[in-house]
Amino acid sequence: MPEESIKVAVRVRPFSQREKDRSAKLVIKMQGKSTFITDPKAPQDEPKQFSFDQSYCFVELPSGILEADNSLSPYASQQKVFDDLGRDVLQNAFDGFNCTLFAYGQTGSGKSYSMIGYGVNRGIIPIVCNELFREMQKKKVSSTRFEVSFSMMEIYNEQVRDLSTKEFPKGGLSVRQHPTSGYFYPQGLRILPVGSYDDIDRRIVEGTENRTIAATNMNATSSRAHTVVTIYFDQIIKTDRGETKKTSVINLVDLAGKKNFFLL
Repeated sequence: MPEESIKVAVRVRPFSQREKDRSAKLVIKMQGKSTFITDPKAPQDEPKQFSFDQSYCFVELPSGILEADNSLSPYASQQKVFDDLGRDVLQNAFDGFNCTLFAYGQTGSGKSYSMIGYGVNRGIIPIVCNELFREMQKKKVSSTRFEVSFSMMEIYNEQVRDLSTKEFPKGGLSVRQHPTSGYFYPQGLRILPVGSYDDIDRRIVEGTENRTIAATNMNATSSRAHTVVTIYFDQIIKTDRGETKKTSVINLVDLAGKKNFFLL
């Protein structure tokens, strides 16, 4: 397990077309693991400095791909973000630990882009799922077999909805507490076995189409709900005494956008 149980990273997106049309001014600078913010009303003042485990920004190249323009650039590609954050998630899963990676921020700040991605710019969720199956193939031995299942849900207006189906029961799924383990779970959520990354990719596409989407002033296609993709990962190991199972759960969460933030 990585030395740090919690990592916090901040990522700054490029200007949107709306911001470009308004001739918006960049007031954020990334340097190493620090983020500097200048007050546009008092540019002569010392910028406020915030330190995180990782500080990223990225830029759109003529190819349409968002990636670093050189090895020393502060601009971060989707792959770079996965390498820094997602690989630890995978390692935790193989070590038998539950783990969660979530994106939080204002509406239109790039959460869904970072987590799910668009077109050639695949996000952390599909990359994690793809790398999971690649690692399973590398670690495949006769004494071990792997089983992977998938679920996708959203929490909207305090209701839980299963995104693997277009049929949403009135009032959403009931949230129950397990009588012995004590954890909470949505009753009736479909947990689907998957045998390849393509299976998961197809489920993610279907689930994304079923998400609650609404236009906002900040984003024309903003999800108004928390979206949770969960990967259930079992490693069944044969021993002289029978079989043992190592189980882990990976939660990948795209939180709903916040409409307002207090200015720092």
